[in-house]
Amino acid sequence: MNEAVVRALDANLEVSIERLKPQIAEQRRMQALSAFDPRLDVSTVVESLERPQNTRDFFATGRAVEIMSEDNVRIEGSLGGLLPTGTRYNVTIRSYQLKNTLNREALARFYPEYTSSTTFTVSQPLLRGAGLKANMAETRIAEMELRGAEQGLRGRVDQIATSVLDAYIESLYARELVRVITDRIALAEQLRVENDKRLRQGLMAPIDVMQAESTKAAAEIELIRAQSFLVETENRLRELIFSDFVAAVDTDFDLVDRLGVVALNESLPALRNLALEHNAEYQVALQRVEAEKLRVRHARNQFLPRLDLQASVGLNGLGGDIGTSFSDYGERTQPDFTVGFVGSLPITFTAERARLREMLFRLREAETEVRRTTNRLYAQVHTAHTRVSSAMLRAASSARAVAAAEASLDAEQKRLANGLTTSFNVLRLQDELAQARVNQLEAVAEGQKALAILWGVTGVLFERYQINLVEAPGAARRS
Repeated sequence: MNEAVVRALDANLEVSIERLKPQIAEQRRMQALSAFDPRLDVSTVVESLERPQNTRDFFATGRAVEIMSEDNVRIEGSLGGLLPTGTRYNVTIRSYQLKNTLNREALARFYPEYTSSTTFTVSQPLLRGAGLKANMAETRIAEMELRGAEQGLRGRVDQIATSVLDAYIESLYARELVRVITDRIALAEQLRVENDKRLRQGLMAPIDVMQAESTKAAAEIELIRAQSFLVETENRLRELIFSDFVAAVDTDFDLVDRLGVVALNESLPALRNLALEHNAEYQVALQRVEAEKLRVRHARNQFLPRLDLQASVGLNGLGGDIGTSFSDYGERTQPDFTVGFVGSLPITFTAERARLREMLFRLREAETEVRRTTNRLYAQVHTAHTRVSSAMLRAASSARAVAAAEASLDAEQKRLANGLTTSFNVLRLQDELAQARVNQLEAVAEGQKALAILWGVTGVLFERYQINLVEAPGAARRS
């Protein structure tokens, strides 16, 4: 069973699809975290301008120039980003090479002129968007979605494993059913041969031989049905554990496990608690509630007015080359600085109000889904527990029935050998024994299947069956 489960999880296409979801969720988490990555921007602009001098330019320069021409190279670089506290920072360095009509003249200090500046700017939200909770909300939501995707994968794995165990147990039952019916045919044939001998000895009527032959023919019909059922169950197993059914259609399984005794010691309340603790579907529902709570908290934060503290400090210099312009920073008595507040307040809050209502509805939906999942989980646990308990009682009763039928058949066969009963009575007891064995098989198989479903629902299937998710050795051989 364990090997079949491992093979199925390795080859099943549904599991392969489900495995991609945590990887997709992880990339969404990385995208959310990337909001705090620093960014480097660089620009270089070469410009050539010609424009007539206006009155303002004349009074600003004190020089009369008919056409003002400029050939400039502007280089800017900035490094900035966002911190989890909401703080935005930016360091900008500028260096300009300026050639124009005025600095070409002999009276100009430098030709060309190089101006450089370095500015550090910081902006800190004080209300909206302030703090770790507001700025880490998307990242935390992405982390919860990742955990939800991982739980979803585990839930799908539990479902596939349960289906594999169900198909495996069904195949075991079908094989045992074929064996029981084959034994029934052998008993009928043995009785027919013995009756034929007694007929030739004049100790038995021809009707007794015909009854044995008729019983054997009826059992052979049941054998054909059982063999067809066996093919169906093994095809279901092939579909689950092979990615290419056509290539595996001729695979001959060697099912080494056997139908064992059904045993369940846990009480129903304990099983319900176990399901709430380990069931993947329930855990996914809980993760969604937590994610929606974060979205509601973030939506409430957007109702706050925007009030940001902004400050900057910088230095500038002038020189005949780039190096001189930067070294000219030391000639300043103090750096340039600015500080102030920037505020923003929506008049109607229409978008924010609609967003918050949407998040509240989604939270209510998620909480309702938790309750629905809990009810469905309890119902599944209760149903599986009832089926296991019923199967245990049926298996115990059918075992006693098999023992009684075997004893009755043995006694009746001895009576037939002594001429104290009829062949019809022996055939009837053979049928009763075969039916008792079939009933026992059905009870054990149903109990094992219900137990697999129960452990799958409670989320402890792999622990209870001691399945280690590593690559298993060959579970099948090519016929």
